[in-house]
Amino acid sequence: MAQLIFGTKQQVQFASDSEFFEALGFLSKNDGTTSIHWEHNENQGAWGSEGRIHCYQNIDNFPAYFSNAFSAGVNNIVHRINCNEYIQYIVTNHGFQLGHNQDINAITATIPAQYLADFNRGQNI
Repeated sequence: MAQLIFGTKQQVQFASDSEFFEALGFLSKNDGTTSIHWEHNENQGAWGSEGRIHCYQNIDNFPAYFSNAFSAGVNNIVHRINCNEYIQYIVTNHGFQLGHNQDINAITATIPAQYLADFNRGQNI
């Protein structure tokens, strides 16, 4: 069973393992929709680092399970998904890399067989 709730404010929540693995597919698309970042805001006088998913499309196109984690973007980033715990989890446990390009083979290798259809569905969102 995957962890389904992330963040100090529980801002990223999945209703099921199927949704969790669908989200991994969505985030691994390599189509310019998202990128994964660890922003070192403490270098600019802020409280600390932030794990963020940069979103380059309008959030109307994003699955609902990210809706409580959105914040405003800057420049060409339309919105950001803020959740240190979720970013750390997918990097540590599911082969995600910081930046724009994900290694689909490395990520897919972490997906249990019974959730591959969910992962593939996420890639088609």
